[in-house]
Amino acid sequence: MKRLLSIIIAIVVTNTIVAQNAFDALKFSQIRYEGSARTIAMGNAFGSLGGDTYAMSINPASSAIYRYSEFTFTPSLGSNSTNTNYLNNRESEKWTRIGISNLGFAGSIKIGNSPYGLKSISFGVAVNKLNNYTSRSYTSGLNANSSWLGSLADGLGGIFNGDLDINDQWNPFYDFPQASWKEILSWNSNLLDPLPDSDYDYIGATENISGQQIVLAGELKQEFYRERKGNLSEIVFNAGANISDKLFFGINLGMQSISFNDYQKYSESAVNPALFDSKFSSFSHLFEQNSNGVGLNAKFGFIALPFAGLRVGGSISTPTWLLMSDQWEETIDARYSDGYKSKILSPVGEYNYRVTSPFRWNIGASYVLGKFAIISVDYEGADYSKILMMSESFDKYEFNTENKYIETNFQAATNLRVGAEVRPMDFLALRAGYSKYGNPEKSYGYEMEYISGGVGFTSKGGTFLDLGFQKLLQNSETYSLYSDYTNHTAPVGNMDISGWKFLMTLGFRF
Repeated sequence: MKRLLSIIIAIVVTNTIVAQNAFDALKFSQIRYEGSARTIAMGNAFGSLGGDTYAMSINPASSAIYRYSEFTFTPSLGSNSTNTNYLNNRESEKWTRIGISNLGFAGSIKIGNSPYGLKSISFGVAVNKLNNYTSRSYTSGLNANSSWLGSLADGLGGIFNGDLDINDQWNPFYDFPQASWKEILSWNSNLLDPLPDSDYDYIGATENISGQQIVLAGELKQEFYRERKGNLSEIVFNAGANISDKLFFGINLGMQSISFNDYQKYSESAVNPALFDSKFSSFSHLFEQNSNGVGLNAKFGFIALPFAGLRVGGSISTPTWLLMSDQWEETIDARYSDGYKSKILSPVGEYNYRVTSPFRWNIGASYVLGKFAIISVDYEGADYSKILMMSESFDKYEFNTENKYIETNFQAATNLRVGAEVRPMDFLALRAGYSKYGNPEKSYGYEMEYISGGVGFTSKGGTFLDLGFQKLLQNSETYSLYSDYTNHTAPVGNMDISGWKFLMTLGFRF
């Protein structure tokens, strides 16, 4: 991945409007199915199989396969790992969390005994997790060539410093949108100073003036910690119909819920404070954003059995119409070698807006070898260049810049899911799967690949226990913590990302 963290940070914290950006809209539009233990073990390739309460989120016709009632509950355990290499220093972070991936019920009502026509109707309701945002990373290194404050000072050039002052008559956080909140906080905590004889040019507290040059005063320890958590979940209200045991239809009304928290802390500290003319010792910048949203969509699907053993299925989902609410705030904490300290908090930013995710389609085929084995393949797609951002009052022109970026830089992406199941004994199932999620970005981003497996146990009384394990294959991305600036290049780091999930489904059929 080549999308730099400096880009992400700069977009997120600029002001009350720009805080809602194209990458947030992309994140909230993507689905990476969590699953029940059975579906995740088989790569979530259930578009033509059905018969699972989580699979109703993949293909609504899944409920029409049922000839009985079923209740399932799926707790999960997941771990995310990151390994960073920044300025030749390596750091590792791991975060393990518990959750609930699926809670569902499906039932079937028999209509008649005729072998043709409508044989049964089905209904179901489930709460399914569609994406998980959990991650944690830490970066540190010693830098003697550039600084976050130097980049900030250089980028602020041309803005009158009086417009950055916080006082009783002037609140630059709201009254002066030309400056970012981190710039306002840095100026008012003396981390930025005006250049001699100029009210429009700046120098960072980490820099000295040497002749006609602005230079980094001394070696800095740079640190960046980021923690993200939250998920995208969906409550599915489902109805289905069985036609002649050959054709199955289903429809969903989906109510999505988004919860996302992003916590970032960047700091620089002087290895030798005596070298800094500003008496700089250290500073830290904290940024935290909370996003919450609700949305609606509808999904239609079918499963057909053209001849013995073969199943084909397909589904299409309307866009999800999301109403999002964001809150964010920032803090600068500065310390100097002469004992001076300054800690300034921003106000809490708040903004409501709308995101319309793209249409989503899915096709699948599977072959069932009696009660012995199953092999299944799904192919799914969505065009992320069709994401649309609007204000709460449905004004898309308020997000004209973001929507143009989406149209230009995002693209259609397809996902491949493959799964297999073997039953060596009536009570035992062995499962394996693979899934690949395509890259929704044209120039940056990356594909995500998973391998999975699991086992299932079924009793004669209708109780079953499934265990599923999924491994995220390692991805690497490059990043920079701030932008290049005049005569200085920001260091580029590398981050390796991996993770795993373990799911257990307890189910009852009656």
